[in-house]
This record gives sequence, structure tokens and C-alpha cells, in this order.
Amino acid sequence: MHPSEEIKFEKSTSLKNKRICLCLTGSVACVESFYLCRDLIRHGAEVNVFMTESTTRLIHPDLMEFASGKKPILELTGRTEHITLCSDCDLVIVSPCTANTISKIALGIADNPVTTCVTTALGYGIPVIIVPAMHLSLMKNKAVERNIKKLERLGCKVLKPRIEKERAKIADREMIIANAIRLVGKRDLEDKNILIIGGASAERIDDIRVITNRSSGKFSIELAREAFERGANVELWYGWMKEKIPSYIRTKEFESVKDLSDMVKYTKKFDFIIVCAALSNYIPRALDGKIPSGIKGLTLDLETAPTIIDEIRKICKKGKIIVFKAEEREDKLIEKCKDLSNNFYMVVGNLITSFGKEDTTIWIFKKGKMKKVSGNKKDLARHIIDIMVS
Repeated sequence: MHPSEEIKFEKSTSLKNKRICLCLTGSVACVESFYLCRDLIRHGAEVNVFMTESTTRLIHPDLMEFASGKKPILELTGRTEHITLCSDCDLVIVSPCTANTISKIALGIADNPVTTCVTTALGYGIPVIIVPAMHLSLMKNKAVERNIKKLERLGCKVLKPRIEKERAKIADREMIIANAIRLVGKRDLEDKNILIIGGASAERIDDIRVITNRSSGKFSIELAREAFERGANVELWYGWMKEKIPSYIRTKEFESVKDLSDMVKYTKKFDFIIVCAALSNYIPRALDGKIPSGIKGLTLDLETAPTIIDEIRKICKKGKIIVFKAEEREDKLIEKCKDLSNNFYMVVGNLITSFGKEDTTIWIFKKGKMKKVSGNKKDLARHIIDIMVS
């Protein structure tokens, strides 16, 4: 068994049975291509690598053969690799993609294994992801800008580079993988607008202190990632988070329940609204300045917080609202969730012992039916979305 087979499905089965042509061009960012190839395989893909001559001067083809388990295509031969491999694949990724290659593809020039692979794929209507990487002066060149727009008109997905000083750096690997899965996956949420509200609210005590809770926000991130990969237009509104939010997810930040209440008016455009945030039920009457240290028996005066899910229900009459409920005991949780499910499209229940943990159990309620599911939060997010769209 080749070492590339040993890592297959380590991360997911999202790219199972998918054939991907990974094209490398002569940007120094091609040093990242080894890791991209390995991650595509970890999600289940079969990867064929195409390299330009200039790429082979930066990284050796043996490295990519080890990464993929297959000899890279360095030249086109009588085996017509551009037809046998490119016309029968599910996706082409050009990463990194230089200004030179961008312009050649835009003009239909097929003069090396990479440009011929992409030209063939576009001719067959196969999805193509372009991942630019170059000096910023090249990216800002008017001709290159026009050619990037032309690629988009031809149907290519062009991922925006990370701009750092004078460099247009390659998009992060997580973004490339997520877009690959999005293009060849289920797409059962295509054209759907989904809002996810996650994280913990934080309520002001004085000018420097807040009351918050132990929610990590991980569930909301996994739900956002799952919805994005299935084709949705996703927006994540988040409070305090312990987890890093993927760069490809659109976001808006809030701190307090009051902040979130002010944002509710913008929920009308969404088809589904998932509220999994741990929001405060009580709000302190905050003091200006800083409460002096050392006060014994300090008492906080609390008032009831607005109920955000009720506010959303009033504003977003056509949207399908999914709410989360946490309780200490299973019997109490099931009772409360059944009651909530009479008023909302779907309810997800979990015990408070699950806060901050990766593996947990949830109870999903929809249309009078209940399903109990256990697993890690990534798998549970998939179950929630599956039932949401069913």
C-alpha cells in the first residue's frame, strides 16, 4: 500500500470517489501544494498532479508523487493525459496560479500540461478553482485584473488571495478544501440563505468587567462550515468565541443580548435561522467606570434579558427557525424541547454537561418526531443539517 492510501478519509469522506486534477504553476507558493494534496486525500479524493516546467525548478516531482501516490504529469504524451485524466475528473484546482497562467487560461492558450488540463476541463464543463499567488503589482495589473474577471465569466471559481504588504499570498488551505467540497458535494442548500447565531453573549457589569458563560462557539462554526460546503450562502453572527472562524464564512459580531436584539431586523432575508448561541437570560444594571476592588458582599442587580428567538419569530415570519435548548436532566430537556417544537421549525436539545466538549449527545425534534444522536460536533452538525433539509 502506498503511504497516500494510509491517510485516506482521515478527516472526512466529503470527497469520496471524487477525482481531482491538482495543477501547480511556477509560484514559490507551490511549496504549499504538498500539504494541499495530502489534505484532499484525507477527505477521500483521488488526486492527479499536473506540473509546469517552472514548477519542477521549485519542488521536485518526486515530492508530489509521494503526496498523491501517482506520477505527476510533466508533459503531454501519446497517452493524451489532458483527455484521459482531465475530461474524466470531477474538479480541477490550479494552486498556486501565477499571473502568466491566469492570462493564458483566459485567452484559451494550451501550451503546457496545466493550461491544457484547464482548457480541456472548461470545454467539458468541469468545475475549476483558481488560487492566485503573486506579487501584488502583478495582481493589480489592469490586464491581469481583466483576465481574472474573464475567468469568472468562464465559470471558474477564483479564490481571493491574502494581501500582506506587497504580496498577494495563496488562500489558506482550509478555504481551498471547503470550496472544493462545495463545488462537488451535495449542493442541497444551493441558493439558500442561512443565518447561524452562535457563541456566548457577554453582559457589561462596569466599563471593564462582563458576565458571560462557558460556550465555546464550536457548534455554530461546524454548522456554518457544513452549510457552506452544501452550497448555502452562510452568515455567522457570533458573540464571544474560543474557536477560530473559517475565513470563508461571512460574519457579524455582537457582544451583548442588546447588541443582538438590534440586529434582529436584518433576519428577514434568511431562509433558515439557526440559533445555537448561549445567550444571557439576565442582564446586570451596569455601572459607569470601574467598581473598586476589595468590596465585600458585592451585589449585582439583574434584570430579565430580551428573548431573542421570540423577537426573530416576530420579524422573520417566513424563515424556518431552528433553536437550541440546554437543560441539566434528560427528562426535563425532552419535555422542554417538545413544547418548543410546537412553535419552531426544529429544536435541538443538549445537556449542560456538553458545554466545551467535543463529543456529546443531542436530541433533534421536528414535526412531532425525535431523533437522538451522539458523536463529535462536526458529525452532529451534519445530522442537524440533514434533518433540517429533509
